Amino acid sequence: MRSVNGTSYAGEQDAEPIGPIRALKLSLARRVPSLLRLQLRLRDRPRNRRWVRGTRRFLIVREASRIPEFYDVILDWIEAHVPEIRRHFELRVLPCRIADWSLYALHVPWLQDPVESWSPQAYDRACQLARECDRRGIPVVNRVERLRNAMKLEAASRLSRAGVPTPAMRLIDDHGEFRATRYGLKLPLFVREDAGHGGPMLRADTDAELRALPLENFQRPVAVELIDVRSPEDGLCRKFRYVVAGRVGVPHHMQATEGWITRGTIRAHTPATRAQEEAYIGRPDPRHELFQRARQALEFDLVAFDYGFDQRGRFVVWEANPYPHFHIPSQKLAYLAPAMDRTLAAVVHLYLERAGMEIPQRLQDILFASDAVTCDPTEDSHGDPRASANA
Repeated sequence: MRSVNGTSYAGEQDAEPIGPIRALKLSLARRVPSLLRLQLRLRDRPRNRRWVRGTRRFLIVREASRIPEFYDVILDWIEAHVPEIRRHFELRVLPCRIADWSLYALHVPWLQDPVESWSPQAYDRACQLARECDRRGIPVVNRVERLRNAMKLEAASRLSRAGVPTPAMRLIDDHGEFRATRYGLKLPLFVREDAGHGGPMLRADTDAELRALPLENFQRPVAVELIDVRSPEDGLCRKFRYVVAGRVGVPHHMQATEGWITRGTIRAHTPATRAQEEAYIGRPDPRHELFQRARQALEFDLVAFDYGFDQRGRFVVWEANPYPHFHIPSQKLAYLAPAMDRTLAAVVHLYLERAGMEIPQRLQDILFASDAVTCDPTEDSHGDPRASANA
């Protein structure tokens, strides 16, 4: 059995007697969320005072305990490239009370999917905030109640119905039956969590390896068909990422690895892989219309699709991520900076369009500087109307 990012658990400790010290510890533990929220609000206050002005604001909410700085990269990018629109981005912390709803033109929850899997309370608060926006006609980008559509089984089901190829997948709800029958899946396969991204993935090439998989370490495990995407030419595995933001699609990156898991931290760097990646991010993806259909099937406004090709060249989508990680590339990956600029410009373009606001010329210049970007004339039609970016 081979495992990647395996999880280990410490043994149970003896119960600590309930006394003054224990009571103090419990009290502090209960207050930690409040302290984290206070800390984040104190951090946000000077930023909002510096940048936020006037009306037509974007209500950006985060959860203090869940990497609230995850999308600071978007704010930093705006400040560097289109600072004139930074005034629209008001940072708030869940739970938040709004004194004057007339100030807002858009609501964007910056919360990791699916929210209910890590905090039912945060989920309820975020949904309530969205309902308040609905009552006031304020658009919401990537509604929290729809983020569960990115869970592996649900996403695969929706994508398959939309005609998008995905690996075969099964929910492991009976460990014994799965170990005995594999639920009809062929080997090799791997097991991962149904919810979330970037977690452990355990591979099994034989039935003996499958029976030894620590399924109890997962909350809701799914078994996934392992499609061989190794290139017949160099033996590397490649994963492509395409980001769809509203009516705009951007080729984001191509990662090549020696192993079957393709992540940026273990990517292979060769002149050939760089040339291939530059070629990918420098031209339109011919599957843009399919990705738009996939986005609509998932009911997302913003989503990144990870996909590849098997050894016979057949296309397959591995997963959809409505809360993808963004970072500014540097050093040996600096050649990816233009693609990242286009991706972040597409995200901001989506926000402005949803709010019914004019797209600054500077933002259009960044977004459409390359023929790689595809922009549909409307949300439910497909094409490349580069001359009608403001349609």
